Amino acid sequence: MYRSQSRLFFITICLSLLVSCTNRDKEETPDYDSLTRSTLRSADPKKIDDFIDEKMKGFEIPGISIAILHRGEIIYTNCYGLANVEHAVAITRESPFKIASLTKPITAIATMQLVEKGLISIDERIGYYLDNLPKEWNAITVRQLLSHTSGLSDYFQAPDWSWRNSWRLDLTHEEFIEMNAKSAMLFQPGVKMKYCNTNYYLLGMLIEKVSGKAYGEYLKDHIFDPLGMSNSRLDNAKAIIRNRVSGYTLEECVLKNAEFTSDTWAYSEGGVVSTAEDLAKLDASFYAEKLLRKQTIELLWAPTKINDGSTGVIGDNGAGKPNYYGLGWFISDYKGHALILAGGNKPGYTCMFFRLIENDLSIIVLSNLSSSPVYGIAGEIAEMYLNK
Repeated sequence: MYRSQSRLFFITICLSLLVSCTNRDKEETPDYDSLTRSTLRSADPKKIDDFIDEKMKGFEIPGISIAILHRGEIIYTNCYGLANVEHAVAITRESPFKIASLTKPITAIATMQLVEKGLISIDERIGYYLDNLPKEWNAITVRQLLSHTSGLSDYFQAPDWSWRNSWRLDLTHEEFIEMNAKSAMLFQPGVKMKYCNTNYYLLGMLIEKVSGKAYGEYLKDHIFDPLGMSNSRLDNAKAIIRNRVSGYTLEECVLKNAEFTSDTWAYSEGGVVSTAEDLAKLDASFYAEKLLRKQTIELLWAPTKINDGSTGVIGDNGAGKPNYYGLGWFISDYKGHALILAGGNKPGYTCMFFRLIENDLSIIVLSNLSSSPVYGIAGEIAEMYLNK
């Protein structure tokens, strides 16, 4: 059950986490600087609430939290349903969800902060910074890890990975590397693009090595605390995390507690917990350049070129247009609107960070059900605000 959920996060209209890419030499990439900024129309909050209630009933979603922003300012936020079904605990603004791969943009921001400080060179070999990596990995650059052009195999595909048991494994960095070293490179670095969780795990190790701080400590000191993201942190099953949201799955149409998954392998590729309003502060930081300079932010959202000069592609948007990838973010299209997005899916949780950049409109949707259609929910909410 979890195999399909975890290995295919964006299906058709969403983006595939582990789907093989194609490279399209003749595709035109969007020029975001030339986009005409448009205004929004007002949306009825009751219409939004009724829409969320309908989706929750239709898909049996226990709980959802949303934040809607225009130019970095929250224009609507609300919480729906239960953080814990067994104890009938309601979701609040302070209830943190596991955000799974929505951790990756945060890891990308942390990495680029160190690039801005001159502590990391984005085109330097990863082997320059990290010791004891497999020989074949040493030539991979930091940029190739960030852009999923490394050629590494995803750890889900490691020979020793078990879909029945490995969710529960607690792995040290050394054990993680040892497990993944048994997988062959899929292609030479830079020649293709393929989504790979292992890339972002290595970036967490890089952040630790260069900064001298544990990954979670670095995020707290350099991202969460500066932005006032007081309900965000690296997850830890043993820690007491106030208002933590429980995750659920549907098995034969019956709601079940989600399977336990270890924090150690999720780490910097999928280990953060956060709230919709905390993530709204992250969105606002892009406008104020609180974490990164404008030119660095633009690099996060610039489609990546592979070695032959073409633009790397990860699947399509379900309407025949390619999904590109920058550094931590997908670059796509939603019904003719330029879209920047990131999301996550793991047993018990699904989330979406949906940014229509020509409209300066962001929709953040967090849910505590594995199969929640968060991409569609975000898109339909966005349409309530868009001028036709």
